[in-house]
Amino acid sequence: MRFTRLVAWRFMLKGTPAGTFSPMTLFAWLAIAVGVAAMGCLLSVMYGFESALRERVLKAYPHVMIRPKVANQPLRDYAPWTEKFKTLPGIMRVMPYAETEMILQSDFRTLGGVVWGLPPEELERIQEGISEGGLPDPKARLPQVVLGSELGHRLGLSPGRRLKLISPIETGGALGMVPKSQTFEVAGLYASGHYEFDQQYLFLPLLDAQEVLRWGDAISGWHLWAESLDDSESLLKEVTKILPDTLEAQSWRSFNSALFQSLQLEQYAMFSILSLAIVIAVMNIVITLMMHVTHKRANIGILRALGASKRQIRDAFLWQGAFLGGVGLGLGALFTAGFMVYVRYFSTYQLPEIYYDRTIPIEIRPLSMVLIYSVAIVLIYLATLYPARRAAGLHPIDAIRE
Repeated sequence: MRFTRLVAWRFMLKGTPAGTFSPMTLFAWLAIAVGVAAMGCLLSVMYGFESALRERVLKAYPHVMIRPKVANQPLRDYAPWTEKFKTLPGIMRVMPYAETEMILQSDFRTLGGVVWGLPPEELERIQEGISEGGLPDPKARLPQVVLGSELGHRLGLSPGRRLKLISPIETGGALGMVPKSQTFEVAGLYASGHYEFDQQYLFLPLLDAQEVLRWGDAISGWHLWAESLDDSESLLKEVTKILPDTLEAQSWRSFNSALFQSLQLEQYAMFSILSLAIVIAVMNIVITLMMHVTHKRANIGILRALGASKRQIRDAFLWQGAFLGGVGLGLGALFTAGFMVYVRYFSTYQLPEIYYDRTIPIEIRPLSMVLIYSVAIVLIYLATLYPARRAAGLHPIDAIRE
């Protein structure tokens, strides 16, 4: 084994007929390094964007949402259910809420939006996401609301301006059937980082929402949070077991299922495409080894004449392919680490303003890295089989004569 490794290492470093270092060896190293580094860096960036998007979604939506199967049906006497949800395993927080679609009218524009009525303690949780203004003040002259930042900009509103909420449900009055409306003051603008959410949602205290809807002490459903994101699916299963037929539960994945599925499909596609780049890089190893077999015919003949077996010659070229691939994979790991360190700590590149994340996010998933290098190792091994068999099949007399 030591003899074959020594021969393989010398053949790799002295790969020309003159016994000097072959540029083809360097190209084989770089091809493998660039292939695995490109796949590792690209997938890490894609995973980073996926995690950033997931974080934005979870700032806007709960882990599990429970609501009636029939839309806009208020739930009364909900306190017992709230207490029952709090006893579920893995539950961290339970929040009753009121939700409805209303017409939002400012001095500049009229749009449709979704109103969320939240308990006072839950309104305080969105404090960190307030980009302008603050939370609703119970002592204010007019009832106050918090608008999604994109919705506020579309309506031309800022903190202190007035907004009219118009219910599309007609109510009776002196003039006949007219929609109910109420004027609110904008207390602040909320930026969750999720564009679709910020352009259609607004928050107000639960009591004010119930008054606008004339629901009394009724809600639209519950928001539930698990102790960790990984426990959300198990929490969904536990909730589903105890829900009556009139209620349904959805996890955070269902709110943006099409988006996350498209991201996963893109990741699989990029992995498949970049695997072809590794295949092309591995072909350089085949070409390099075949050239070494040609250049070292006389050396192989002498080794065979001195007593080296076919198996030793074959193993020597298998080890040479392993050395070529090992150096290339090592360089690829260094390139990948250098790229990630540069992006994380030294890069000053800023993404355009249309992105919520102005910097390039990075997330390293060990399983993906193991898969990348495992695929590369298997391909490198397969690439060395034919040149090794070709070298082992050389006749010593013919090789020495040439």
